[in-house]
Amino acid sequence: TFTKYTTTGATLELEDDAAHVHMGGNWHMPTPSQINELINTANTTSTWTTQDGVNGRLFTSKKDSSKAIFIPAAGSAMNGLVNNSGDVGRVWSSTLSSGYVGGGLNLYFDLGSISMGYGGLNRYNGVPVRGVIG
Repeated sequence: TFTKYTTTGATLELEDDAAHVHMGGNWHMPTPSQINELINTANTTSTWTTQDGVNGRLFTSKKDSSKAIFIPAAGSAMNGLVNNSGDVGRVWSSTLSSGYVGGGLNLYFDLGSISMGYGGLNRYNGVPVRGVIG
C-alpha cells in the first residue's frame, strides 16, 4: 500500500512489485543499478526509433548486438489523462525516491536525453512497468 513505505530510497517488497505480482516467478521491476547498466553508454547504444508505428528507444548491447530491448515512449498518466505519449518514455524502478517517500525512481527518455531520477512523479501516477529477471 502507499502508506506502507516510510523510508525514502526503500526497495519495494515483492508483494508490492507490479512486475512480480503480474508475471510471477523471478520477474521484478528493475533496480536503479539495472537501469543504470541499461543506459550506460559503455554497455549499450541507444537509438530513438519507431517500431510498428510506435516511437521509443532501442537499447542494444555493445557486447552482443543480437541482444536489444525496445521501450516505447508511452508517456505517463496523471489525473485521468495520458501525457506525452509518443514523445517521452518512462519505466518505474523498484526503488522509492531518495528525497520523497511518495515518489519512485524511474528511467526517463525522450528524443534527446536519457536519465534516471524521480522526475516529480508520485508512485500512484500511471507509469509503465517493464519486468526483468536477474
